[in-house]
Amino acid sequence: SKSPVNVSSFLESEDEANEARLLRACFMLFQAGRIEEALKLVSDCGGQPWRAASWIGGEPLSSDGSGNPTRALWKRQCRQISKQMARVTHVGNSPQDITRSLHSSIAYEAAILCLLSDDVNNALKNPVFQTWESGVHAVLHAERGIIVDEVLRAHNNARIEAAEESQTHFPYVGTEFDAMLDVETAPEGCDGDLGATLEQLDSSPLDEIREGSGDPFRNGMSSFLVGQNAVKEYIEECAALSIAAQNEDEACFLRFITHLVVYTDSVLPDFSSQLSLPQDVSAGGDSNDDSLCELLLLKYISYLSTRRDLWSHVALYCSLLSVDNILETYSSFMINIHSDQERKMALELARDFFPEGLDCCILRNVVREMIISDIPWQHAPGEEGTPAGVNSADARKMRSIHWLCYYPEHWPDALVCANLLLRIFLLSEDVGTEPSDSNLLACKILCDKMLPDDLADVAVMQCERNDGNVPMSISLPMAQNLRKEYLSIASFLNAHTMYAQFLDVIANTSPTHSTKSKMAGGTQNEFEKGIADKMERNAFRQKKIGLCKIIAKAASRAADASMEVISCSGGWLIDENVSLSEEDTEEAQSRSHEMSAIRSTFLPKIVFMLYEVLDKTASWLEQVVYDTLIQFGSDSEDILLTLFSTFDESDRSNDDEVTTDVLTTSLAAPGYWHAKALSLASVIGNDANMLNKVSGSDMERFQTLIAESHVKLGRCSNVDSLFDR
Repeated sequence: SKSPVNVSSFLESEDEANEARLLRACFMLFQAGRIEEALKLVSDCGGQPWRAASWIGGEPLSSDGSGNPTRALWKRQCRQISKQMARVTHVGNSPQDITRSLHSSIAYEAAILCLLSDDVNNALKNPVFQTWESGVHAVLHAERGIIVDEVLRAHNNARIEAAEESQTHFPYVGTEFDAMLDVETAPEGCDGDLGATLEQLDSSPLDEIREGSGDPFRNGMSSFLVGQNAVKEYIEECAALSIAAQNEDEACFLRFITHLVVYTDSVLPDFSSQLSLPQDVSAGGDSNDDSLCELLLLKYISYLSTRRDLWSHVALYCSLLSVDNILETYSSFMINIHSDQERKMALELARDFFPEGLDCCILRNVVREMIISDIPWQHAPGEEGTPAGVNSADARKMRSIHWLCYYPEHWPDALVCANLLLRIFLLSEDVGTEPSDSNLLACKILCDKMLPDDLADVAVMQCERNDGNVPMSISLPMAQNLRKEYLSIASFLNAHTMYAQFLDVIANTSPTHSTKSKMAGGTQNEFEKGIADKMERNAFRQKKIGLCKIIAKAASRAADASMEVISCSGGWLIDENVSLSEEDTEEAQSRSHEMSAIRSTFLPKIVFMLYEVLDKTASWLEQVVYDTLIQFGSDSEDILLTLFSTFDESDRSNDDEVTTDVLTTSLAAPGYWHAKALSLASVIGNDANMLNKVSGSDMERFQTLIAESHVKLGRCSNVDSLFDR
């Protein structure tokens, strides 16, 4: 019959479905190379041993007589049958048949025969081979089978020629004819050219097989099947497209090609070193000298950095870069992390994946870059706001030092950067003798609220522990210099705070107050009047004692804090140790110039702040004296001497008679504070305090003030002039 008969059409629908499922399972086993299992399945479960026997005709003839002596004839018959079955399945006429999950049983049987007979032509028309991967398997399986046939045919022909020369007969009758059978009609291969083999997929009438050849991922699979040159061409072309792409929608393909190149670099390093971008494609920036693997990693890391949910992967991919690229790339990434939790995560991952010590180098880059830039603070969700009175750019600089405070081994560098930032703030501040909310506020918030209390001490201890054994670590002498610098600045900030508090106290504490008589004057006798006057004087004196205590306490705190700065051991903001190797560096020289500029600016200020505290305290106490004189006249001297004795700091016992010495030894006497102001002259002249270099207009102003204090002291240390006798 010229028209094939569809045997499955004579089966009940349920039987046909069962038959199709059985043959589908067998087909999948054949695809997987599990032929014995397929034969067993169709024999035991399908009850069709005859079908199993019909599938084993492709076994080549061996010397022990096993195998099929008419193998070529069997394969030709299989091709004929599969061709007839293909006509029955109406390939390409019914698109819905191609997409359904279960095809007819005859389609599966035809597919199996195509695999057994290396029939690519009919396989690519069969709807069972509905995926590109199935098509690839079919053409590669056929190419291998054709090569095997050619080898067997060549061996068989050689044996026939040998038998003819020796005029003997081939031991297996019929084999010599099988070797010559249908050579012209046998399928032709591509002589091992897998590129040409895979091109057969383009002629398939099945859309999915044909269109799958244009898929970039499947092209990659094909290139690995074809050979090294195809792989190189594929990778370089895809890499060029990925690096040039600006659309994040291409991130999936970028991820694929990056991982492909990373894998290739790990298993075939010599081959990977040959990969490069085409000459007409630029990677941009200064990265043209990097390998293709590095360029793709840099591009992929750049993408990961834009995805907050993928930040945890950045360190892993950065670890695959060269050390220089790790430093640059991860530093740029960490600069844009603001949340404390995410900072800890990023730093911990860097310590896990990067070479030891590299995390510290990265943090140095990050913190210093953030300190010198003026980018506003980007708040993370749930994060505290910018401190009141500090602009967002300065707040970002201050928070940058937190990067170096998570691990003690980073604290020496935290101290370096903290001092650097403090110097920047001090040199940009316009600090007058009258404090305001903005004066030195950033410095104070940084020291008091953002840095660990024991930063300087722990940093020095860490350097002692390192003892020069850690590469690129800070030396102990340098750490000691940094500690003194930090403590010097902290002492000045404390003095300025005490000074501001003193001005607030003295501005809100009046030295004068009025008294009230206890009884009406007309109803008092002399005795009662005497008692009333005494009570009034005592009440007045107690009030003044309370006020004087407030002023004396605030003034003493401010004066002591200022004197701590002025009399700093070795000089305020003067290094304890000098290492020639470190002093020669550009950074050390810049630090030295900045410290010198700060000294020349702030040392005169602290001196004038101290003088102002002393002079204003003395003036306030003089107002107390004048108020007493106004209200009590001739009785004022006793009241004031008693008041002064209450604050006397001399060694006089309580039983000793009050003398005029209290005019300069009592904290409540204006002469005491004028004397302290006058003593500043000796403090300034002391070489140990390193203040004698202050000159120019500041020194002239100071000398004028000292002269005024001398005159005031003369007035306040004399009883007659003080009590206006």
